[in-house]
Amino acid sequence: MMNQDLFKEEQHLQNKLDEYHIQIPDFPRKRSRFERFIHILASPAKDPFEQTIATINGVMLLKVAPAVIMVVIGLLQILLL
Repeated sequence: MMNQDLFKEEQHLQNKLDEYHIQIPDFPRKRSRFERFIHILASPAKDPFEQTIATINGVMLLKVAPAVIMVVIGLLQILLL
C-alpha cells in the first residue's frame, strides 16, 4: 500500500506538483579546518560575571571592587615612592 502513488488519480494536483522542480545543491558534509576555526571564533563566549551579577551582593561587589582596587593601587604607589 505504501508503494502506491496516491496523487496519480488527482490530475489537477499532479499538474501543480509537476510545475515545481527543485534542485538541491550538493553541500559538503565535512567542514574544513578553516570553517571549524571560524565557527569556534564566532561562537558566543561565556559570561564570567554571570553568577556574580545574578545576586544583589554580586552587583554591589562589581560596583565597589574597581574603586577599592584603585585605592589599593594608589596607596601602593604612595608607599613605594
